[in-house]
Amino acid sequence: MTDEFCGGCNRVRLTADGSIMNCLFGNDEFPVRDALRSGATTAELMDIVQSAADAKHARLGGREDMHDLNSAEALNRPMVRIGG
Repeated sequence: MTDEFCGGCNRVRLTADGSIMNCLFGNDEFPVRDALRSGATTAELMDIVQSAADAKHARLGGREDMHDLNSAEALNRPMVRIGG
């Protein structure tokens, strides 16, 4: 990464398989597809989105630094698998 953009990131992403990711560097995903398919109300969907936003770390998916991102437990889905 040539320019650290985490400090100004206010985004969440809806993946191609129906989960919300609150950070490209994180492993947290919040399932929306199953809730939609089971007829969730708008309030229930908003709770899922709010949970994702509340769990968003300030930077790097909660990792200490860029070197910590390379650890085995920090590996997440590549962008092509996210659907972005």
